[in-house]
Amino acid sequence: MLDMIVWVVGITVETLLLYRALRARLVLKYPNFYIYALSLFLADSVLYFFYYSRPLLYARWTWYAGFLVLFLGSGIVLEIFRQVLAPYAGAEKFARAVSFAVFGAIICFAIGYPIWSPKSSVARALYVVVQRDFLFAQALLLLGLLRVITYYGISMGRNLKGMILGYGQCIGVTLISLALQAYLGSRFEAAASLIQQLSYLAALVIWLVALWSYRPSTVPESRISPDEDYDSLASRTRTMVGAASTQLVKVERP
Repeated sequence: MLDMIVWVVGITVETLLLYRALRARLVLKYPNFYIYALSLFLADSVLYFFYYSRPLLYARWTWYAGFLVLFLGSGIVLEIFRQVLAPYAGAEKFARAVSFAVFGAIICFAIGYPIWSPKSSVARALYVVVQRDFLFAQALLLLGLLRVITYYGISMGRNLKGMILGYGQCIGVTLISLALQAYLGSRFEAAASLIQQLSYLAALVIWLVALWSYRPSTVPESRISPDEDYDSLASRTRTMVGAASTQLVKVERP
């Protein structure tokens, strides 16, 4: 019962988030983020309808919706990279390299997934493994971004802080709950699902508050230079990005 209440509240908050995006004209400012938010709203709304009216369709499409939302979650990471690094000299090169790494990992996964396409009871086990690896890759990218922010003392506005806080805590809580589920087994599955739902709802509330209106980052008076300094930082994070890509495409057989 509690999970259904959280589900309905989540759809309501998603609706408000999209409404404010249109009202405050934030869609054009953060297109990748709102593509993700729209996918969440559509997936939750359609699956909620299927849950009560078409149970067979719900069981079939819940996996596809989960993978789609998982993919589009990278849009938040790319949006944060684009917004944080854009004002700085050399940042476009760094962000472009990271973007290629993320999309390359997604493409590799999209090619490999049909080979292990779940057609039986292994579906949930496979989804949990892929979800863990995919979120682990995104966590590494966010850590790399935070390294850049700390290294250069980059100032962020309320919008970007909300994106990072909301999505960061969601990734962290999900990874922890998946680890506990793997250790404790099926008896923790229901609790893990509820914990992830509550974490996702918390992220929605954070985003709603942080993105209620447009609050951009402060543009620095002097831009960071030279490009070689960014190249040095990029070289130090290349190993981290490579490890994320490897984790993403690795699918374990149960």
